[in-house]
Amino acid sequence: MILPEVVTSPVVKPIEDATLVARVMAQALERRSRTRDGRVHIKAIDDVRSARRLVIPVAGSNAGGGGTLFFRSDVTLINYDDIPEDVLVIYWPIGTSNPPGGSLSAVQITLPPTRAVTYVDFVATVMNKGGLGTLLFYPIYLGQLDDAAAVDGLSRIYTKQPGSNGTVSQEFPPVDADHFSAEDTAASLGLRQDAGFRTNYGIVNIDSAPHTFHVRFVGERLTTETNLTVPAYGMLQTSAPGGDYGALVVHFELTDPGTNFVSWIAYASSTDNITGDGWVSIAGADFSPDQLKNIGL
Repeated sequence: MILPEVVTSPVVKPIEDATLVARVMAQALERRSRTRDGRVHIKAIDDVRSARRLVIPVAGSNAGGGGTLFFRSDVTLINYDDIPEDVLVIYWPIGTSNPPGGSLSAVQITLPPTRAVTYVDFVATVMNKGGLGTLLFYPIYLGQLDDAAAVDGLSRIYTKQPGSNGTVSQEFPPVDADHFSAEDTAASLGLRQDAGFRTNYGIVNIDSAPHTFHVRFVGERLTTETNLTVPAYGMLQTSAPGGDYGALVVHFELTDPGTNFVSWIAYASSTDNITGDGWVSIAGADFSPDQLKNIGL
């Protein structure tokens, strides 16, 4: 039985080994290289224990827009195993490049066995940071990437509802770091932008080089497009171009993959301008019929 636990004052261990982050991320990259046949995209379907290495595309602790005075990300992490699990956590602030060998915001936490631990205001209480950014989680054992780990997680961004004492929230599920390591295009569905709703979108680049993405906003009444260059080991989030789109799909295309596979994640969210309520759409791969046959779908 998995038991819940809520932590408001977490025990956080600073990273004393300066080479730990670079070593663990290099090991994760080596694992990705062995799975570049495209089947990595159905990892979450055929492995229910966990994705092993998790990315929460956006989390934060910051003042909000649209009259919502503040928001925070509560993160729940679960350890399915019957022994404690150490987890390396890295935070990439928005708009920055964070090479593994550089000065990083990184800590180590220990998940108790068979517990689902909720960390209140994770970015502030665990990472001791503010603003927006990406969270990366790497289970480790004796200073190495732990392939036998069984961890998973969930993030939810809470914000005050304008004009009330209540809150609204948006769920941000964690994504496997290899989400699009063999894909160059993706799409976020079910969005909306018009007089009543606004849409933001973001891209996480888990690669050692910056990359430029062509982003198309295809609405029922309007279509626009733009380019966004995301720093190496970094993330960007921004608002969709202004306009009355109505129902909206956001298409993402990696324009400069080169000869190497690139790990990246894209998402978009729409928010009600009056209530502050909203929803998140993690981009899904734009598979061709031949690709679907190759992965058995």
